[in-house]
Amino acid sequence: MIGAGLFRRAPVLMFGLGATRTGTSWLNDYLSRHPQCSMREIKEAHYFDAIERGSVDFQLRQLADRRAMLLARLAEQRSAADRARLERGIAAHDELIALLDARDWNDAAYLAYLTRNAGRARLVGDITPAYALLSAETLRRMAGLAEKVRFVYILRDPVQRLWSNIRQTLPMRSAARNDPERAALRIFDRWAEGGERELALRCDYRGALERMGQAIPAGHLLVLFFETLFSAETLTRLCRFLGIRAVPGNTGRRVHAAEPLPLDPARLELARARLAPQYDYVRDRFGTLPPGWDAPVMKV
Repeated sequence: MIGAGLFRRAPVLMFGLGATRTGTSWLNDYLSRHPQCSMREIKEAHYFDAIERGSVDFQLRQLADRRAMLLARLAEQRSAADRARLERGIAAHDELIALLDARDWNDAAYLAYLTRNAGRARLVGDITPAYALLSAETLRRMAGLAEKVRFVYILRDPVQRLWSNIRQTLPMRSAARNDPERAALRIFDRWAEGGERELALRCDYRGALERMGQAIPAGHLLVLFFETLFSAETLTRLCRFLGIRAVPGNTGRRVHAAEPLPLDPARLELARARLAPQYDYVRDRFGTLPPGWDAPVMKV
């Protein structure tokens, strides 16, 4: 549990569970700018999924690569403010590398990482979309880490989210360098044929929400929708849930938005058919589909 001073309220611990490509980077940016929040310089700590999935070595390599990129940028930077920002990012990478490399899975050390330099912040958090794939056991462990723990899960039209997720993976695939559109369509076709397991797991809203329901106490999970995320009404609802003051956000700004890439009508129809159980589950659970989810022609 996060310690609190004698007359100080312990901060809320917030976990952003995903889903992938649903506006979590924008949410992280919003909370990072919020005067009552303290978010670390690295979005996606990958602490719990690295432990559960045995991917610590992979995460350490990723962190080392990003740290090297920050160091290269620091060497070229003349602005004092930008140098300070980069130095904070490098220090955060060093802390997270040390945390994961210790391999003792010390939750107290993880909480110390999140709360370092938090001051009198009312909220600290970790937004890692891969956490949506965690087991109920791990989610239950996370729910007990602090006096007040809150979880946020954002859903997006399943077909739109899938195609955005595919495009997001292109820079990591060597086959996409010369012809990204063709590579994206090949990834889609493999998914449609039952391959691309990681993509398929991220499409399973039902499985994720059912695991969350088993592990997270009632009232401690907020489910939002990407299609209505960028609005004052949703931000007010989010901040009330998190126990922080509602402040305006840059709802016209998108973070890490993918470049437009067409998906032909036949594949759109195929994706909608494959993902029909997800649409049905969301409709049954929430009483209706969010705006745009049932559009006859999807603009991807």
